[in-house]
Amino acid sequence: MKKTLFLTSAIAVILLGAIPAEAQTNTSAEGVSSANQALLARIEKLEAELIALRTSVQQSAQTASAAKETAQNAAKTVRTVQKLAKAGAAGAYSGAPSDAKWHLAGYADVGFVGGDMPGQDSFVTGKFNPGFHFQYKDLLIFESELEFSTTSDGATTTELEYSQFDIPINDYVTLVAGKYLSPIGQFQERLHPSWINRIQGAPAGFGHDGVQPTSDTGVQLRGTVPVGKTRLTYTVALGNGPQTTFEGGVKLEGVGNDDNSNKSLGGRLGFFALPYLELGGSYLTGKVSGYAPPVGHEEAPVTIAADVPVGSFAQDNARYTLWGMDAAYTKGALAARFEYLNSHRAAFFSPTADAPAGIFLPRLGMKAWYGQASYRMSNVGSSDFIHNLEPVVRYGEFRITGHDVLREENAQNRFNVGLNYWLAPTIVTKAGLEWRDFKVAGVPSETLYQFQIAYGF
Repeated sequence: MKKTLFLTSAIAVILLGAIPAEAQTNTSAEGVSSANQALLARIEKLEAELIALRTSVQQSAQTASAAKETAQNAAKTVRTVQKLAKAGAAGAYSGAPSDAKWHLAGYADVGFVGGDMPGQDSFVTGKFNPGFHFQYKDLLIFESELEFSTTSDGATTTELEYSQFDIPINDYVTLVAGKYLSPIGQFQERLHPSWINRIQGAPAGFGHDGVQPTSDTGVQLRGTVPVGKTRLTYTVALGNGPQTTFEGGVKLEGVGNDDNSNKSLGGRLGFFALPYLELGGSYLTGKVSGYAPPVGHEEAPVTIAADVPVGSFAQDNARYTLWGMDAAYTKGALAARFEYLNSHRAAFFSPTADAPAGIFLPRLGMKAWYGQASYRMSNVGSSDFIHNLEPVVRYGEFRITGHDVLREENAQNRFNVGLNYWLAPTIVTKAGLEWRDFKVAGVPSETLYQFQIAYGF
């Protein structure tokens, strides 16, 4: 480029030197010939081209300098990345921002519940359940969920729903340790958040004080295994297990301290018969010990039967066993589910401070099942309003034997119909009716109407 500029300048000088002196000094109309005018025009054009060429050379020089600087910066970045990668591979580097990640999720809901019984019409604040997830590289995940709710007397309660470490061992096995949602069945572990649950409230027997465990504290091994073109999912859990409540029932919630040396063993095995159809089976077994009444409470929940010999039943503890099956069909706009759980606790004498010989607790049996179907009307008509509608129906039964108080409060047939409207993929409004037909003589049936808005984030 510099050589071209030099040659152009030299040509201009030669042409200028070839102009007669009088032509350079005498440009009046009477002294300028037509030949000289043509020569002057060529010189002016050459000067303009020379100026443009100089400008281009300067811009090229600036561009080359910028390109050189960019290349130097890129080379420096590459050297830095190579240095960090080498140090990381040697185990000498830690603490990079990408090594530790965290994520906030959860859900919240508010609603209204009314019915045909006195005192049932109430606005309910529902729950606020934030979930926290922390991950360090591919080595460990910690996850936890809190639940904040308002009681009927205005107090605020806080519960730790779960708090667990997930440690991947390989592609097929993950070790879980801590307080975890129960893997028995599907509802508690997968469906109980209000924005996922298609109906306000749990099915009969699948909430608190039901047959399905809500959580446990211990360890799990879980994962998935390919089987041909399909796969198996499995969970094996060892936990503190169930406990006896003061009322003589069974508490199936995770506790931070085991009241006996026995641990529960259970889990679930799932099989995908089709990509959209999962079949599952669950099992749990463990022992429960006697209950400890509150301090100052002298009343026994169950009276010792006079004709029951003390030596004919277990002392201090009893075997608890639960088994169940479930199925889930989720394809396109249709979702259908079925779950069945059956449990029993053997009869035993539960010694207390007021009754050293033991309070007799008869054999307790609980079983529950439900079926549910929902259909998202995304392919019906051309209206966006209709596309966001989702009708849902659910029917279930809960049965209890061996405990009259629990049976009177909970044994029932329950039927729900509802219509949901999805404001967004994780925001849903629900309107529904619920009929409860209690199965104890003298306990009236009731009808509830329910409204709720739930948000998953």
